[in-house]
Amino acid sequence: MTDNEPLKLNAEQRCAAEFAGGDVLVLAGAGTGKTSTIIARVAHLTNMGIDPRRILLLTFTRRAAREVRHRLSQQIGAAAKAVPTGTFHNFCLQYLRRWPDLFECGSLTIIDRDDQLQLMKLARASVVGKDASFPKSAELANYYSYARNTNRPVDEYLRAFTDHDPDSVQRIGSVLKDYSTRKLQCRYFDYDDILHLFARQLHRSPIVRQKLQSRYDHLLVDEMQDTNPLQWLILDGMREPAKLFCVGDDAQSIYAFRGADFRNVHSFTDRVPGASVLKLEQNFRSTQEILDLSNWLLDQSKLEYDKHLVAVRGTGTKPVRIECDDDFEEAGWIAGDLMSRHEGGDDWRDHMILTRSAWAARSVEGALIENDIPYRFIGGTQLLQSAHVKDLLSLLRVIENPADQLAWMRYLTLWPRVGEKTAANTITQLLTLSGVDRIVQSLDQRFKANPRLSEAVSECHGVWAKPVAAIGAATDKLTPILEKKYDDWDRRSKDFQLLQRLAEKHGSVGEFLETYTLDPISESEATHEDVDDLVTLITVHSAKGTEAPVCYLIGVQPGNYPHVRSIGDADKEEEERRVLYVAMTRAKNELFLTGTIRSHGAYVPHYNRFHPGGSGGSQPYFLNDVPADLVNTDVDFDTDSFDSPIVSFRD
Repeated sequence: MTDNEPLKLNAEQRCAAEFAGGDVLVLAGAGTGKTSTIIARVAHLTNMGIDPRRILLLTFTRRAAREVRHRLSQQIGAAAKAVPTGTFHNFCLQYLRRWPDLFECGSLTIIDRDDQLQLMKLARASVVGKDASFPKSAELANYYSYARNTNRPVDEYLRAFTDHDPDSVQRIGSVLKDYSTRKLQCRYFDYDDILHLFARQLHRSPIVRQKLQSRYDHLLVDEMQDTNPLQWLILDGMREPAKLFCVGDDAQSIYAFRGADFRNVHSFTDRVPGASVLKLEQNFRSTQEILDLSNWLLDQSKLEYDKHLVAVRGTGTKPVRIECDDDFEEAGWIAGDLMSRHEGGDDWRDHMILTRSAWAARSVEGALIENDIPYRFIGGTQLLQSAHVKDLLSLLRVIENPADQLAWMRYLTLWPRVGEKTAANTITQLLTLSGVDRIVQSLDQRFKANPRLSEAVSECHGVWAKPVAAIGAATDKLTPILEKKYDDWDRRSKDFQLLQRLAEKHGSVGEFLETYTLDPISESEATHEDVDDLVTLITVHSAKGTEAPVCYLIGVQPGNYPHVRSIGDADKEEEERRVLYVAMTRAKNELFLTGTIRSHGAYVPHYNRFHPGGSGGSQPYFLNDVPADLVNTDVDFDTDSFDSPIVSFRD
């Protein structure tokens, strides 16, 4: 241990951190200090003499892993570096790379979502041609991903979760089979293959299972409610003799669309016989009035979430409900309230606006722009998904894996007078060559009119051992053609400087590419993390783990909570309740729930304005029967106090 001051834990947290039994689920409500509990658990285990190398800590994002490693180092010093800590995907990939023969995967290149869609387009065209009625590539990729993550055969998933007829199921299956064949031919490995291959070999190969089980004594998992069936198979295959310490909250399980399995937490003791369940119910984030409304929402469910959050901070102000005539009025009120608070001395950073989707926030974003309110949007375009960045990365990818046909196609067609046919013929020839030097010679001969095409490959390869230098060389060579291709180049070019800064953290170009293909960094995370004072506009699904003193939850109305697409499906409706719960529990001091009677011209039936006993309209709505004493509706709402409705938007 270091001389750092030990974590200050309450009785619930200490009980969990020092638990001396077998497998355990720590049911941690929103804002109850789950990360501190996990850190304290590792510190306790190392104090008890457990080798830190035998404590595996799995998270869901790189950001969470960084935070955990930093806080661990503050508690246990140098020993923190010995604790294997990272995401499920990076943990699994580490062993796929270390034991390629055991996992039967050889040398493979990770492809991202965009490349997956391009490959799916080829498969779709090959199998079904130009049938406009057939599912598009993005939908097909989603079918493939969901089937993988739920560990179901594609045809079984399609029959159970879609309305496709038997003939369509068969044709979709043929497309996905062709897609898989193309991946194998190109030595591609998509995001969903990582967990699937790891879990398959873990349960199929006694050698793999024995080797992995012998390495760890304790398996700690953060955000257990976000685990999917494949991740559960991984934990289940490694948990004996290692003990599980899983921290999660079934009431915050909101990622079923990504394959997350609510039952991994809600049915934990059924899946792990003899396991214990401990609770964290003391909330450090919100005031009691915010928690009272959140607790009430869960209490209305037929499911037993079996938790009741209590505010350590005590009482504050009731959540406020404001009903507007339309989304323009809603946006204007929020902008006006933000400006009034800022003029009164509040920082912009203390305010968060939560939305169901980017599209649903159009009016609010327009109001922020028109009123010069500085903001960042989280949940939008990802930096490494930007076209100009993917163009530059295609050059690095072809050097890392000369068999990467998609990257070659993107790179070659950047250059003047190189069309898809020429590129395709060139790729066919390049695939017969071994070594980058021979490839450069071939490119030099074939494209004498574009000498920079081969020079770019050669110069990047020459500094390949230095990721920052390789990105710099690629930038120098490609800038002349990219600045002609894209508008607003001054802004776009700064992204390449950012890539170099990110690359400083990596020992090789391959590691850099692999890291950000697996978990792309968002533009907001990259460009705004050092900016001090901004309002945060964020999608609810991006907001879990965040908080703000003042939160505006927009679009709280029938058709949104629950969303109209979920109505009639009990499981989906219940997840919608959890989405609203997650949104509410982001607020620390003040919570505003705003909604409209009309949204973008689409009529929504009028509903009860929080008066008990009202019918609430014909659509299901979670807040129809909320007790009047839990919310404040007596709020001055002067539409003349802010600017007229916004009539134009900026993308």
